[in-house]
Amino acid sequence: MHYSGKPMKFEDCALHATGSASELFIVEGDSASGAVINVRDPQTQAVLPMQGKPLNALKASGDRVAAFPLFRQLVSALGVPLIDPQTGEVGDIRKARFERVLLLFDPDADGIHCGALMLMFFYRWMRPLLDAGRVFMVRPPLFLVSFAGSEQRFHAYSPDHAGRLISELKARGATDIKTHHHRGLASIDPTLLASACLNPETRKTDVMTVQDALAAMSVFNAE
Repeated sequence: MHYSGKPMKFEDCALHATGSASELFIVEGDSASGAVINVRDPQTQAVLPMQGKPLNALKASGDRVAAFPLFRQLVSALGVPLIDPQTGEVGDIRKARFERVLLLFDPDADGIHCGALMLMFFYRWMRPLLDAGRVFMVRPPLFLVSFAGSEQRFHAYSPDHAGRLISELKARGATDIKTHHHRGLASIDPTLLASACLNPETRKTDVMTVQDALAAMSVFNAE
C-alpha cells in the first residue's frame, strides 16, 4: 500500500504511525535517493528526494516557505497539517505518519549546509518534532579503511578519524593499508550503504534538538 496523496518522486513505505517503526529519509539528489531506495526496507522506510538546497525557512516569508516544493512535499508526507504559515503552527505530531525523520546527506560541505537548512525548517515549523526527539541526522562514513591479510574494514567519519585509524593499525603491525574515499552516498557499495546508513542496528545517527538548530543558525548567520 502507498500513500494515495504522495507527492512526485516520494517513495512511501507500507507501515505507518505509532508502533510501526516507520521512518522518513530526506535524501539529497536523485542519484543518492535512488541508491537509498534500492536498499531501504520498503515496509518501514520511506524516501523523500531533495532537489537542490532547501530554502532558508528563517529568512523567507511564511507564504514562500509554505509554497516551497520540498517543504510542501514534506508536510504532505508527514501528514501533519500546517495551520499557520506565519507562526509555524502545525497540527498534532502524534498523528504523524512516521515515527522518525532522518536527514541523510553526503558527508561534505554541501551536505552539511543542507542539513543546517533543514534544521532551520524544523525549528520554524516542526519544532514539536525536535522537542520530541523524532528528528535524526545520519552520519554516513567518509572513508573505508582496510589492510592486507584481513577482511576487516573500518569506517572513518572525517579525515582526522581516518588518520587516527591508520596510525592505530600501523601500531598493531598492519601493512598495505588502503583508504577509499566515498564521493557521496551514490558511490557507496549498496551493502555498505544499507548497513552504515539505513539499518537501525548498525547506522550512526544523532538525535537533533533545538540546540542543534540554534547552533546551525549561528554558524550560517541565520539568526
